[in-house]
Amino acid sequence: MILFKNTFMKNQEVIDKFFDFYKRRDFEGMKQVVSENIVWYFLGDNKVAGIKKGLLEVIQFFDGMGAIMSQSKPTVEKLIVAEKDNYLIECQHIKTNRPDGINVDHHVAVLWTIEGGKIVSGRHFFADPVAVSRYFNAVGG
Repeated sequence: MILFKNTFMKNQEVIDKFFDFYKRRDFEGMKQVVSENIVWYFLGDNKVAGIKKGLLEVIQFFDGMGAIMSQSKPTVEKLIVAEKDNYLIECQHIKTNRPDGINVDHHVAVLWTIEGGKIVSGRHFFADPVAVSRYFNAVGG
């Protein structure tokens, strides 16, 4: 757990704060829970893949992913959420429901690393990286 404004927060609470600040476009708030040197890993052979460095690149990644997913009408089932020490992992089953029929049904794990009350990295691990790349090449940026 970490100290945040005189209270201790679990890793999930840090992540929840990030998404709350992100939804409100509160950049100063995001800086409270995100390291200035954050690195986000979304590896693969597709248009949105890559290693994003710094808050601005991570926000741009989330904005792009949000645009794609808003058109994809996904169902997201969180299978497992667990945290230990500086880590939180989410294992999810995601199925998209695009009207054009370009869809993916896959499992993904997202590993968050938090140090000193700030998110320092995120890593996506895909059960079927080829299917994910095929999907994002068809619909992505």
